[in-house]
Amino acid sequence: MISNMTRDCEVDIVILPEGEGRKKIYSVYAIQVPNVVTQAKTIEEAKKRLKEALKLYFEDYSSEEKKKTICQEAPLISRIFL
Repeated sequence: MISNMTRDCEVDIVILPEGEGRKKIYSVYAIQVPNVVTQAKTIEEAKKRLKEALKLYFEDYSSEEKKKTICQEAPLISRIFL
């Protein structure tokens, strides 16, 4: 959840494991904001870093308008089985 004093917004995230063993890392990004990506050695750390990166992303731009667009026009996420 992206938090601001005036509004909260939930985003869907994608976590991608990369590498093996000691070299394994997790890349993570929000589907609604695909150009903000981060990595870490654990899933929890990757999620924490993404939250920080998204906060910075919204600070740098007209955050309320951008967040409003992202939160209200978010893509629908679904799953199908083959």
